[in-house]
Amino acid sequence: MRNLIKILFLLVGILALFSSCHERQETAIKGYLKCYVDESLYNVVKAEKDSFIVRYPQSKIDLVTVKAREGITAVFNGEAKLFVSSRNLNDEERTFYDKQKSQMRGFKFCFDAVVPIVRDDNPKEKITLDEIKKILKGEARGFTVFVPEHNSGVYEYLKEKLLDNQELQNVSIVQSERETINKVKSVRKSLGFVGLNTLSGITGVKILEVASKIRSDGEAIYYKPYVAYLVSESYPLVRTTTIFINDYGVGLAAGFSTFLTSYDGQKIVSQNNLGPATVPVKMVELNRR
Repeated sequence: MRNLIKILFLLVGILALFSSCHERQETAIKGYLKCYVDESLYNVVKAEKDSFIVRYPQSKIDLVTVKAREGITAVFNGEAKLFVSSRNLNDEERTFYDKQKSQMRGFKFCFDAVVPIVRDDNPKEKITLDEIKKILKGEARGFTVFVPEHNSGVYEYLKEKLLDNQELQNVSIVQSERETINKVKSVRKSLGFVGLNTLSGITGVKILEVASKIRSDGEAIYYKPYVAYLVSESYPLVRTTTIFINDYGVGLAAGFSTFLTSYDGQKIVSQNNLGPATVPVKMVELNRR
């Protein structure tokens, strides 16, 4: 009898311990998450994070700013459960993804843009895609051109979208988009390329209107990166951003990514002057450009 009582107490203790551990487990709205975010999208993702933790105070999310290639590699390697990227997989990453049969998933997040910027006192207001291509090929002079480094989403976008995967020529490579903005501010007759969201709250530079189409009368059609032109993809340098997740349960990474793509999350996207991409959540085909 005495042994039976001991066994019962032991079982009660084990159940209490299990219950306590179970209570502390991470859920979709509770726990800790280290979220990697492309520097192009830091401002909007911070706004999303701030809103999320107000709603779910038992959650804690730290944002780690990285370049596009670094963030995707971190998710592949399991170093990060979640990365908000300015681009989808490139050819090299897609090949690796197919070979590894990775369980990583991708979701559309929002429509962003790469934008050409000049100093506020520069009289230039407009530029065509052909002009940009010639500048990036080193065929046109007149500007000191600043671009974030090779692993950045901005550099890779310009390389793939405008130069058929050829490297940019006669440009000054800097460490980040913030440094690009500061260089443009300080150097006369300079031109820089950054993500649209990086310019949130920034003064001293202006965005050039961009044209890709020429009307039948010979006039170019110029666009600014307004939300409507991002969603319709009328703006010539629009890009679809992607959430990469490597979380097989229903943890905080899954909860936060769901919030990012929800109605409330997409509202925050539009408040940041970016284009809402998906409500409800839709999968991105990882083999699609």
